[in-house]
Amino acid sequence: MKYLHTRLALALVATLWTASPAFADIVFTPFAGASFGNDQTEQVRTHGISLAGMAGGIFGMELDWGRTAQAKTSTLFTANSRATTLTANVIVGIPIGRVRPYVVGGLGWMRTELTSEDGLGESVKSDGLGVDVGGGLMGFITDHVGVRVDIRYIRAVTAGESLFDVQFENFNYVRFTGGVALKF
Repeated sequence: MKYLHTRLALALVATLWTASPAFADIVFTPFAGASFGNDQTEQVRTHGISLAGMAGGIFGMELDWGRTAQAKTSTLFTANSRATTLTANVIVGIPIGRVRPYVVGGLGWMRTELTSEDGLGESVKSDGLGVDVGGGLMGFITDHVGVRVDIRYIRAVTAGESLFDVQFENFNYVRFTGGVALKF
C-alpha cells in the first residue's frame, strides 16, 4: 500500500507510452501547485502527473493523477484530510505556433483520507467518483520542452440506481498547477 501511488503513476506512463503511435503529440507533465476552496482562505500544496495524447493536434485524451497535502483546518477539506484523484479526460486544444490553449474535462477515481486529530490514529479512507473540468495553456520553448499551466474544478459525485441518476456531493475544490511539459 505504501508504494501504491508510485505504481499507479508508472502504470499510467507505461499504458500511454505503448499507445504513442496513435497520437501526433504525447505530452508528459509533472506538476505542482495549490488547491483551494470557495472562500480561498486556506490553500494546500498539490502535486501530480499528467499524460496527454493529442490526436491531430486538437483533440485528445489525458490521464491525470493529483494529490493534495494534508489540510490543517476545516476551510478547504475536513481538518487533517487530503484528496487523491486519478481521472481520464477529454482534452481539446488548438495549437497556435508553440502555444496551445486547451479545455479539459473528465471522470475518474477520487479518494479522501481523514486522519485523527493527534495524527497518531489510523486514517479513514473513502473511495468514489470524481469529475473535473478546467483549462489551461501549454507553451513550448523547444520542440520537446515547454511549460504547462492548468486550473481545474474537481468535485465528488455519487452514482445512483440509473445511468442518469448522478448527484454532485458537497466535497469540491479548485486546483491551480504548473509544470514542465515534455512532448514526445
